[in-house]
Amino acid sequence: MRVLIADDDKELAQALADCVTACGHDVVGTVTGGGLAVIQAFARCEADAVLLDIMMPRYNGLTVCHALLSRKPDAKIIFVSGSADKTDPFVTNCGAAAYLEKPVSLAELRETLDALQHVEAA
Repeated sequence: MRVLIADDDKELAQALADCVTACGHDVVGTVTGGGLAVIQAFARCEADAVLLDIMMPRYNGLTVCHALLSRKPDAKIIFVSGSADKTDPFVTNCGAAAYLEKPVSLAELRETLDALQHVEAA
């Protein structure tokens, strides 16, 4: 899968990119500039999936999720957060395919990406 990484923490974004590559998927971009930059990068890079932080400047991840799915309804949005409640209705009802809590383990990431790739191939 082609994966876009979106997290305003540059070190974490790079670590996630390294993990995605280790899982056998292609990183098509890493965005650390906030939500608006994610929307712009998504339009350029044709990603299949987005690892998306929820707490970001200039449009939070929930807003970005809605914007991305309005452009590409079959995109796989995977929330990555250390502070948002994954049971909050705002989180559960925005259309994300998965939710990973920070810190993300390589095994969790691999399992999630592989499951979403399998859904895509079916």
